This record gives sequence, structure tokens and C-alpha cells, in this order.
Amino acid sequence: MDKKGFNNTFGIILVAVLFLVMGFLMAFIFLGSTNYDKVYEEKITSGEIINPVKNLTTEEAIQRFDEDFVYYLLYSIKAYNLHTPFFNSEVPEIEFQINDDIYNAVIYDGEIIVSEGKINEEDIIIHTSKTEAVKMIQDVDYIDESFQNGDSSIEMVAEKIELFSKGYLEFYEDLTGEGITGFIIRSF
Repeated sequence: MDKKGFNNTFGIILVAVLFLVMGFLMAFIFLGSTNYDKVYEEKITSGEIINPVKNLTTEEAIQRFDEDFVYYLLYSIKAYNLHTPFFNSEVPEIEFQINDDIYNAVIYDGEIIVSEGKINEEDIIIHTSKTEAVKMIQDVDYIDESFQNGDSSIEMVAEKIELFSKGYLEFYEDLTGEGITGFIIRSF
């Protein structure tokens, strides 16, 4: 084999290996998150997580609404499965605008931490009312309906690629019934 043929073959093999490595890396970055469903099933079973609307009327729940309600709503929509992307250390951050109240949540390795007040680097903002939030906590099946009929909504703040890399794709699709995949692919 002459030198030119060797260089062409080597170049083709190098490009193929690079594409393979990039494919594995992209799959790891975008799909390689941990699923915390079993951890949270155990927390429910052990009584560590308790539904805050249990034994309350809707009106009582609305009056007592606080961080525990936001936490339980996030648990119900499996926000614990959002994750830090491989290529940076920015954790998922969600802001809630519930009536005139603002709450924020940060997810660290499956742990949901909720506080009252604004957050500076939110990925998304969830808009809803206390009534809608209480209905969603009372009946998990109502969550989809609230987002699909427009009583609750999601505002995407971060770049689509960042949202995708943190696991918001499935999260968004589960809540709204709409996909954001096409938009993300067009962003590339």
C-alpha cells in the first residue's frame, strides 16, 4: 500500500472513531441520568414524605400553602430525576409563581430543596394558582389536565440545550403533553 492510501485509510478510521466516541459521550450527557423513583417510593412508604393536603379541605390547604406543598408537587411530577449535566455543575433550578407568592427549588443528586423567594438562575418558571396546586396535590391525575388546559404553565428560561441536558425533556412532555424535542434538534 502506498503512503497516500495509508493516510486516507487512517483518516477514515480516525473520523469513524471520533464519531463513535462523540456518540457515546452525547448519549451519556443527555441520557445518562440516575432514576430516583425507588428512593422516593421508599420515602413515601417509610412516611418520610407525607401528602400535605391529607385530611384538609381544599380551602384549608389553600390557607396553609407553603414550601411543603411545593415540595410534594415536585415529588409528584418526579422533579427529583432532573440532574446536573455532565459538562458543567449547574444544578436544575425551578421557580414557582403561585398567585402572589414565589418559591424556588433546586435539585441536587435527586434531593429536592424548596425555599420561599426568587431564584437568580432558574431554568424554568412554573405559573399556577394555589387552588390549582392544591388540586394537583390532591389528585396526581389532575396534573396533566391543569397544564394541558392552560390553568398552569411552564416558561422555559434557560437555553433549550441546557434544559435538555438537565432532563427537562421528559419532565416537560409529561406535564404538557407536548414535545420540545424538535425544537432542540433544530437548535443544533
